[in-house]
Amino acid sequence: MVKDTKRNSDDEPPVATIEGWEDGTPFKREVHKLDRWALQSADTMTVHIGSHDVVLVQDPHSNYLGGYIWLSSIVFCLYLERISSKRDRHGWISLDRKKRWVELGSGVGLIGIILYKLGIEDVVITDIEELVETMERNVEANGLNVRSINGRRKNDKDKDYIVVDPLLWDNEQEMESIKAGGAIDYIVACDCIYSETSAMDLVNTMDYLSNDNTTVICLSEVRNEAAQEKFMSEAQARFQVELIPAMEWKKKVNHQVEFDETLNLYRLRRPKRRLKSAKNKCNLAV
Repeated sequence: MVKDTKRNSDDEPPVATIEGWEDGTPFKREVHKLDRWALQSADTMTVHIGSHDVVLVQDPHSNYLGGYIWLSSIVFCLYLERISSKRDRHGWISLDRKKRWVELGSGVGLIGIILYKLGIEDVVITDIEELVETMERNVEANGLNVRSINGRRKNDKDKDYIVVDPLLWDNEQEMESIKAGGAIDYIVACDCIYSETSAMDLVNTMDYLSNDNTTVICLSEVRNEAAQEKFMSEAQARFQVELIPAMEWKKKVNHQVEFDETLNLYRLRRPKRRLKSAKNKCNLAV
């Protein structure tokens, strides 16, 4: 549990302003603590990430898990905003504007939008075909343009764009389309570990899209232990997997918002290959 008992959260700036309907009556209220049920009940919201506001629409009654926001994505955005400042850089995540970021399971698109607002120029957000329209609406609601890699829409020459494309995990055609857009520096998956089958497909997708220089960031709320174990088993067979100590990253979020959930932050990278030098090969030949 992340909580500072010395402060009254109602005295702090809200983390989001939500709007929707309750018992047939419209409501608009501020949210100071990350409450999943409050956030997922809204039709529209403005998420406040530092000095950045992100406008989102969602469907509280969606049949898809990505049809509404999950609190871990807000936590990760707060973390990104904090490490974006010069005084609080983080060693293993570079917010260099030229780095290429691809998000898996983007849902309503919050993380991709905040990455762009933090200066990243090459952002790709993906999810199943049924959620593409929601992602596009939210990109445009924040004054940004939408582009596509796979040719499903005509790209204009405007700047200030985010790439939005469908990606069903472990679908080779769709994975190849994303990969064709260029080498990927960062892959991020937030709250994407929810079943054993999907965990395997998720790791397959990470593996397919990554290269030796890709850093994979996975933030997951711990709900289904079997799914977490399956993810770790599959991931450790292909990547070097590091669970970032909670104290190392949560202290950058604690002062901004309260949340009770247990979140795991993983870093995955391909194992370094040990290559023998040409000289050693010659010596062995002799």
